[in-house]
Amino acid sequence: MASRIPVRFQEPMRFWNTWGVGGIAKAVMPITSESALAEVRRASSDAGDRLFILGEGSNVLVLDGGIDGWVILLRDDPSPPEIVRSWGNSVEIRVSAGYPLRRLVNWSVRRRLSGLEFAVGIPGTVGGAVAGNAGAQGRSIGDLVSFVRTLEVDGTFSDWGKGDLTFAYRSSPFAGGTSWVTSVGLVLSLSSDGLVRQRLRHFASLRKGQPKNSRTAGCVFKNPPGGSAGLMLDSAGCKGLSVGGAMVSREHANFIENLGDATSDDILKLIDICRSRVRDQFGVNLELEIKVIGDGAL
Repeated sequence: MASRIPVRFQEPMRFWNTWGVGGIAKAVMPITSESALAEVRRASSDAGDRLFILGEGSNVLVLDGGIDGWVILLRDDPSPPEIVRSWGNSVEIRVSAGYPLRRLVNWSVRRRLSGLEFAVGIPGTVGGAVAGNAGAQGRSIGDLVSFVRTLEVDGTFSDWGKGDLTFAYRSSPFAGGTSWVTSVGLVLSLSSDGLVRQRLRHFASLRKGQPKNSRTAGCVFKNPPGGSAGLMLDSAGCKGLSVGGAMVSREHANFIENLGDATSDDILKLIDICRSRVRDQFGVNLELEIKVIGDGAL
């Protein structure tokens, strides 16, 4: 591995995900640049090491057995988003994959650029948001993507144009993790300051029912076609259910909180109980929105 990059060996993964759970990783290393990321991926490919990539650690469940491999923490590139071109009321920007989504929302609002207001309150990085096609209220970041640059297993880069990309509900060509998103192009619309902030307040108000100041990973389950996972879980009596240190939020049933000493096994057991209740009542098998990683993950 590249000697210039700081490495933490035998690192507890609970420090590096928003749920605060998970076992020991062989090594953890933060990376902020495309060139360093490519160097590490080439070296790991040559050495046969397993690599996992994380942004801010939201939307993932790290298993208690840990990770027998290297965990790459894709951190914020010091360079801010840049405007690539503009035409009429449209503005295309380029942003690094490690840039926090919440900061990008604020950046766009300050510049009266509309389109990302739905993402207010969504945790994670831009790269993770694009890989999982993050969204809310019927809107998704994939609707705004104009190009994507990715790093491949052999350490080379690929450039994807809009015509190469197919996004679906919480899915993208990069969901499998083979191609790592390193930078993204987004097309936003120039608007008035008042209208952008009004839209921001609207989407923020729709998140008031979600838990605050608690350790969660975001929504646990995807919404089934034509339905709401949260409403189904609520109707099935899941709010307040607990296993060990994990509890289904009393505010929103599609969130599981770490009350302080939860393990990933607690969370998995609670997920199974919730899924079983919904299946028994509605005949629907809820799919996970979170990604389970670590030794023993399917």
